[in-house]
Amino acid sequence: MYSSLPTECLREIFEHAYEYDDLETLGSCLLVNRKWCEAVIPVMWRNPWVLSWFNWREKSTRSITSTIYALLPHEIKIAFIVNGITITPPTTRIPLFNYVQYIQVLEYRHIKGLIHGVFNHELYNSLNTNHNLMYIERLLYNFFLINSNIKYFEIPRFPLLGITAPKNCFSGLREITCDADISPQIFKDLEKVCTSLEKLIINKAIVDNEGLASFIHFQKRLQYISMCDNVNDEADSRKVGKSLHEISLLYIHFRGQIFFSPKILAKFSNLKLLNLELSAEKPIMLHESSNFPVLEFLEVIYDRFTPYKVFTCIIKRTKGMLRRIAMNVIEEPQSEKEAKDYVLAIADHCPKIEFVTIWYKEGIYDALEEMFKKCQRLEGIKLITVEDIKTLPLLEFLAIKSPKSLKMINLSSIGEFFHGNMGWGFSPLDLTKFFEMWKGRELLNFYISDVKGNLTRECVKTLQKYLRHDKVLNSWEEIQMLEDSEDIINVWETCELWMTAEYRA
Repeated sequence: MYSSLPTECLREIFEHAYEYDDLETLGSCLLVNRKWCEAVIPVMWRNPWVLSWFNWREKSTRSITSTIYALLPHEIKIAFIVNGITITPPTTRIPLFNYVQYIQVLEYRHIKGLIHGVFNHELYNSLNTNHNLMYIERLLYNFFLINSNIKYFEIPRFPLLGITAPKNCFSGLREITCDADISPQIFKDLEKVCTSLEKLIINKAIVDNEGLASFIHFQKRLQYISMCDNVNDEADSRKVGKSLHEISLLYIHFRGQIFFSPKILAKFSNLKLLNLELSAEKPIMLHESSNFPVLEFLEVIYDRFTPYKVFTCIIKRTKGMLRRIAMNVIEEPQSEKEAKDYVLAIADHCPKIEFVTIWYKEGIYDALEEMFKKCQRLEGIKLITVEDIKTLPLLEFLAIKSPKSLKMINLSSIGEFFHGNMGWGFSPLDLTKFFEMWKGRELLNFYISDVKGNLTRECVKTLQKYLRHDKVLNSWEEIQMLEDSEDIINVWETCELWMTAEYRA
């Protein structure tokens, strides 16, 4: 029966299995018949390195290495010998398929892993001391770029060999990872053949590389940028920032610090997503001209140095498009008024908000009620505290005042980052009262971080009762960070934009 399915249907099934990382099932499908094998090979070989995280000691990695080596052209094998490198071929068998043509992901560590797999460890170490290793790396890079369908590429720190290659071998590139401190000429060479990039991940971003700025200038479809550097030095990437501004960037992620001056950052008026992971001891500075009229997602993974009121200012400079405000570790508001101003800014400027993060203070109930009245699309709320809080009054308030659309509550305690063992206090009776009040509403997803150790066996029994029997809960978890829940990641997270190709291809 299954053998009669059209190839397109089989491919769709295999794509679904791959999407859920069910590689074992895909491996079994290879053995059913040739038709199934032909349909599954392009899916599995899209990113073969992920099969074993490309540990060169793993059997699966050696198998991949052996297959790829067998597909290397004769001239590359001759080049090894000419350079004094004698290799015992890992296999003499001719592969059934040209597997290399399906590969879409290429990173430097994959090249290293291949060389590890071909040479013994001692020879590999000796090659490291001379030019031969770099020459082989260049040959392999060019082999993949010419013969594979590379879409996710890590630029090496050396120029590729000046060989004759079809210009369209770079036309399929969608994502590039690079270091900003490499030679500008590498980027200038690449801009001649690659102009349709969609996403760019820049490491060592504190360096304002003129060649990188020029490369960005030539991109026609670039929408996503991630800039990362753990150096605490002052950054002002004017050339790169100017090029990014000119292409109307939509999504930007900063890790370490913001690498532009406030004046340059203010020019990114087309941003839909701003994702911040700031470890440098520098607060966010807003230029007076800053406006984010189409911003939909504001995500702060970590920022201990920006005052809470700055985020209030960012919200006030949006134009009603914000759908998600997600925060993990942030600085506590300096006063109850500061906490209320933030909530009222959401009420006044975010009619489309679906998920919001709020620092809880006991005096913000009036502001919360105002927000609930104006934000009728709200589906999820995350409340942060570092204090000892009696939770029942808040839960009762949420049950009575929150919009009917609300279906997810996260009570987050990050007290251990600030003041130690402090957070939400609740009992089995508190939970029972709340869940009884919630009856008749949409099933609730309930997430709580139990820093204080209140999640006793009796509390768990109460939660399970309303999950399995009384059907108030759709799900519940005890988690430290909301992003620890796979369910939440699937529904709310946009951070997959910043995952490496290793995870996403």
